[in-house]
Amino acid sequence: MITITDIRVTAVAAPPTGFGGDPRNIAQGGPTYANVYLQVFTSDPDLVGSSIIFTNGRGLKEQCQLTEQLARHFLLDPTLDVSQLHQDFNFATIVQKMLQDPDYAWLGSVGMSRMAIGAVINALWDLFSRQQQLPAWHALLNLGPEQLVALIDFEPIADVLSPDEALAMLQEAQTGLAERCDDIYAQGLLAYNTAGWSGIAIDTLCEQVQSLCERGWPMVKVKVGAGFAQARLQAVDERQWLTRAQLDALAERSAAEDIERLNAVFSTIEQNDRRASKMTVAVDSNQIFDPQSAIVFIRHLARGLYAINPTYQIQWFEEPTNPHSALGHIQIEQALQRDFDDLNPPLRAPVSTGEQASCPSVFKDLLFAYTDPAQGSASLPVLQMDYCRVAGIADNLAILLLAQKARNNGHRVRICPHAGGIGLCEGVRHVQAIKQALFGKDNGNGQLDILEFVEEPTRSVHEGIFTQPAQVVNGHYQMCTAPGVGVDYTEAGLAQYQLPGGSAWQSESLQPLARQISP
Repeated sequence: MITITDIRVTAVAAPPTGFGGDPRNIAQGGPTYANVYLQVFTSDPDLVGSSIIFTNGRGLKEQCQLTEQLARHFLLDPTLDVSQLHQDFNFATIVQKMLQDPDYAWLGSVGMSRMAIGAVINALWDLFSRQQQLPAWHALLNLGPEQLVALIDFEPIADVLSPDEALAMLQEAQTGLAERCDDIYAQGLLAYNTAGWSGIAIDTLCEQVQSLCERGWPMVKVKVGAGFAQARLQAVDERQWLTRAQLDALAERSAAEDIERLNAVFSTIEQNDRRASKMTVAVDSNQIFDPQSAIVFIRHLARGLYAINPTYQIQWFEEPTNPHSALGHIQIEQALQRDFDDLNPPLRAPVSTGEQASCPSVFKDLLFAYTDPAQGSASLPVLQMDYCRVAGIADNLAILLLAQKARNNGHRVRICPHAGGIGLCEGVRHVQAIKQALFGKDNGNGQLDILEFVEEPTRSVHEGIFTQPAQVVNGHYQMCTAPGVGVDYTEAGLAQYQLPGGSAWQSESLQPLARQISP
């Protein structure tokens, strides 16, 4: 019998560098990539389970405290046998105990409590994967359809996906499963790079895009909407109460600025990408628009690029509005479906979201929120769940099944998870591998699913930081056979980024922030 003997939670963060991120925080120096790093120790000194929660700096302290309290409450149980987690529904039993806990449920199935539960679930997943000496994605699939269904809380989603339907889908997916697993080890997972950050000059952006072409990346994502965000915040600071017409004008002006940037990006690809299938482009606005402003913005952006060259079309328009508004996203998607009907060749600008959707209920609404059938499909075309925003692999499995059910209903949803933060690439690759092993590489209509990767030009957030760093070769995540999830920090990574004493935090200018966000 192997028991859990101790819990350790460490605050880890990479200081802001001015690199990357949300148009709203460029003036503040960019994001602070931060992790709650949970370690679960056992009576076997060689068996330690790990997981992370990604935060953006402030809030790290509180998330660390809640995660440790929750982990100690549920895991320091002398009857819990880690060596038997993979058998007899034992993993599912403790997962359901956490998901159904009445006290934590009172806090709501969103936010910090949901993320803390997810960290504990993912650490247990890591534990039994290591105990089985298998990569986490493969160990989970080996549980079999019934144990996988038992992980899911169907209470809020059974109106569109019943346990019986989920079981049938997983049983059907067993056909060809071994071959698809072999392909994942051999070929990896299709990846794209987020490089077109707000706040960088067009020349620098084009240099980055050229480098990505030369390194074989299939897609790049570019941030848009910074002009709108800055103008709106300036109006708030100056106590200017903008009318609807003024907001629309700001959206049009911001679109014109981004047309210039994206025209340069597409031109760089045309000039430098010698492949038959050239690199494609997606855009991301980090939630800065209300639905009407988003419609105005992307209508002008997409039509402006189309006027330059009809092949200059984006793969998706990411996070156009508040992530909690499923109907807002559907409103934008339906408006854009209608707005381009007059164009030939066709123009499309699919809407995507999901990285901050906090539970399967939100994804259910994004995928099945039918409104007026005359307005067209009410299913989000691109889904972007996150490794640690929801309740771990239990929620992510539910989300994958919801997306596959939508596909079975004729909605060709692409599953393209979010990985824009430290540790997320290492974790979410296992979610995407599970998706690909169960349901294949594409959306059922020939459009490939694709997984985000993030790299920084001035420092590593992968190699040397994690024991199993995410690696992309020729546009594909490489999936190794090492056991577990692979979000364990190396000693060197902790020495650099642990708060408050890590070497990266020793400058006088960074110490106040280090103290603020440290537990």
